[in-house]
Amino acid sequence: MTRHKKKPPAKLLRSLFIWHRYIGLAAALFVFILALTGLVLNHTDELGLDARHVQSDTLLDWYGVHAPASITSYPVDEHILSGVGKQIYWNTLRVPQVDGPLLGALRFSDLVVAAVKGGLLLFTLDGELIERLGGSAGVPAGMLAIGLTPAGKLAIRAAHGFYQTDSDFLEWRETDTLNHVTWASAIETPDPLHAALVAAYRGSGLSLERVLLDLHSGRILGNWGVYLMDAAAILFLLLAISGVWLWAKRRASAREHQRRRELHEKHAKET
Repeated sequence: MTRHKKKPPAKLLRSLFIWHRYIGLAAALFVFILALTGLVLNHTDELGLDARHVQSDTLLDWYGVHAPASITSYPVDEHILSGVGKQIYWNTLRVPQVDGPLLGALRFSDLVVAAVKGGLLLFTLDGELIERLGGSAGVPAGMLAIGLTPAGKLAIRAAHGFYQTDSDFLEWRETDTLNHVTWASAIETPDPLHAALVAAYRGSGLSLERVLLDLHSGRILGNWGVYLMDAAAILFLLLAISGVWLWAKRRASAREHQRRRELHEKHAKET
């Protein structure tokens, strides 16, 4: 039976050095990604990453950010209020910090009133949101539609009946029925507006901060991305261990070389 010869220390050291170099090259890309994304994420507030959104169709499709199939729109004078999912838009501008769905919109006196789940939104005629009215202000729960009575009062059809209020929204009165009410009626969203709303909705659905966090953790590639980053972490450990081992071996070799030289010089002096 033949026995495998052990590699000489010099060859073993050289082989380990070659593997250390290959591991370093393989880990370089991960080091670059982790360092760059980590550096940027450390300045999230200063860069406003949570408020900046991705516009790339490729990334949006990868994350599955799609606009709802249907968009509900209500005309008010020359403007259009639209509900896209839970987001509300005045023409093409999103109304911030407001959740839908949009149930109706109409002009009431010198205001534009929009009904959403849980309350009413009051806008100026230029689209500025000035007030929100909810249950604490007496707005009936379970709203289904809003409209105007022949007398010009605001009417609400709710799950438990009909209501109307005065021009100051101070008193809400329940009635058995409301005849001849002109209820806010949705229209088919014009094609140019529909396209603009889809682009606006998708563009606000994915923050730059989330993409960088997913890139940093590998989750941008799903579960396989996490495993890939786990493998990168193992590469970093191997790189560190092999680097320390090579440094220790070279340091020991240098010390041995220095010791032999000193012995040689001492022997030369004695002779």
